Amino acid sequence: MVALLARMGQREWAIVSIVVALLLGVLWYFFVTQPLQNRIPDLQSQVAQLTTERDKGRAAQRALPQLRATIAQLESERQAFLRELPPTEQLGQVLSLLAQRARESGVVLKTFNRSPGGTSDVPNVRSTNLALTVESPFPELYVFLKQLEGLQRFSTISGLNLVLGNVQSTNPPINTSLTMTVYTYTGNNPQPQTQGVQRQPGQTPQRQPNQPNQPPTPNQPTQPGGRP
Repeated sequence: MVALLARMGQREWAIVSIVVALLLGVLWYFFVTQPLQNRIPDLQSQVAQLTTERDKGRAAQRALPQLRATIAQLESERQAFLRELPPTEQLGQVLSLLAQRARESGVVLKTFNRSPGGTSDVPNVRSTNLALTVESPFPELYVFLKQLEGLQRFSTISGLNLVLGNVQSTNPPINTSLTMTVYTYTGNNPQPQTQGVQRQPGQTPQRQPNQPNQPPTPNQPTQPGGRP
């Protein structure tokens, strides 16, 4: 073998070098170049996906201050809305309102039962269930339900059940049972601060003149209306 290599001339060495270079080129193409070319579409797809995510992230970053301001405003409005709920159940007032609405609409309020509803999904808000049973024809019942929607208390109506009375009558009475849920706010309600009158040292404070007692305005709501 050594003697054969020794007898090889420059021409033979050139041929061997060319063959070896071709073999290395073929091996490089099949084991390096072709796998890299096969990965190019996947890499391009990943680059496009990452570019899209980058653009979305930059857009979200630019909108972050406005989003935080919107969240703070909504939270402030939510707290203000919850503070409009009464701090106590005030069932006497609710019963008086229901009796008044029943008389105005022409329905008969037969039963009124209270059952605690417990805490709601909203923090610092407690619910109370009021089971009502009324009897009236359908037109008066419809008016009564419409008046319940405008009741000056945050409430919801559920469990509406209708039982027809004398079916032979042209306007039969309907026994209606429903559940009215009222809500109270158990959190801290900040009291408005009274601004004092500044005076100089040694100065006697002036008394404000007595204001005459003003009669309450008729039909003035005592609680904010609406539904939670």
